Amino acid sequence: MKTANFWIGWLAIAAVMLTSYDEAAAAEPSAVFGRVTDSSGAPLSHATVFVYKARVRKGYSIFCPTCWVDCGKRAITNSDGTYRIDGLDPELIFQLLVVHDGFDASYLSDLDPAKGLAADGVLAPRHSVDDPAQEVLGLVVDSHGFPVRDAVIEPQEVTARGKSGELQQMFGIPQGLERLAVTNERGEFELGYTQAAKSMILRVSARGAADKLITLPTGSERTTIVVADGATIRGRLVKDGRPVAKAEIGLSAHSQRAGSTFPEMRVGTRDDGTFDISNVPAGRIYYLYAKMGSLASRGLASEVVDCETKTDDQSVNVGDIRVSAAETLRGKVLLSDGRPIPADTQILLSADRAWDSQSMPIGADGWFEFKGLSKGVYEVAPSVKGYRLPDAREPEVLVNRNVSDLIITLLPSNSE
Repeated sequence: MKTANFWIGWLAIAAVMLTSYDEAAAAEPSAVFGRVTDSSGAPLSHATVFVYKARVRKGYSIFCPTCWVDCGKRAITNSDGTYRIDGLDPELIFQLLVVHDGFDASYLSDLDPAKGLAADGVLAPRHSVDDPAQEVLGLVVDSHGFPVRDAVIEPQEVTARGKSGELQQMFGIPQGLERLAVTNERGEFELGYTQAAKSMILRVSARGAADKLITLPTGSERTTIVVADGATIRGRLVKDGRPVAKAEIGLSAHSQRAGSTFPEMRVGTRDDGTFDISNVPAGRIYYLYAKMGSLASRGLASEVVDCETKTDDQSVNVGDIRVSAAETLRGKVLLSDGRPIPADTQILLSADRAWDSQSMPIGADGWFEFKGLSKGVYEVAPSVKGYRLPDAREPEVLVNRNVSDLIITLLPSNSE
């Protein structure tokens, strides 16, 4: 991470934000406040509560979630466990992170400071570690070797020995594994597990840097992890050569193998249709697309563009991403026993390549309709309590035109 470029970049972002959000700047700054306790309800003093991410209240942000000037603001809890963070942009929705030595860190999400609602946090004590094989120790630094504070460490996979002694890979967060850790002012972290393990795959997320996946061995030695700026992917969303503004762009990795992929990244397009996605992990192939939900109301859909990042500090310009008239998928869900569809029943549509989906209620008569689809393959998954698909596999649908005749028949769950 180049220190000079980092601060120049932040000053540029701040200048653009002041220009683009005059109304928000004129609004009265707001605050989030609350109380932090342990799992028994006792107040926790000297806990750190800081703003980790933010998003716009309406529309789509042209900035990354941790790039807002409010991100990084913090407060220390008082003796009664209370805290308050003032001067927050009332046009944003926030995610806070609560940290205290000896306790598991915890998120407080979807906080609206304009509503003045208290955001209370409860921290569980860390499990005691009696065996070095029960935890990984790490040190996060930037490319100059300086420690990175407030980096978030999240486990993706654990390799441990099963009851018969063979090594087993466990994806996600098995019971007894801390779900996240946060680096201290020295860049250090510890992530514990209630049983001995061989290694863990971790995702390291630091502000102003690309996410990093790394496998760390358990043990008493601390491993140094270097985070970098990552690449930037930019382009323009157009229809018939004209810019498409205020749409949301998604970027997802081609490889979706559990434990080895990154979450989808999203930004909005500017008035001229352009967008920039910064801090993209290098050495990966990605799918780039406009999100269905941001274009469906306009009757539009975008193509999916393949792109690749090879090195940090690389700038990848994909050029124009074209949008065109969208397709529609209409169908009906039938229950084999002839009963009506229960109220509030949902159906989910997922794109085959893009990390994109839509969900909607099924009508009482079983009909549903998805708009804003580009040409491609989709999976359709109805969720009706007490019923199942005949072969336990979601139907695949090729949408290369408007489709209006899809029929999905569900069987009672207890039927053979």
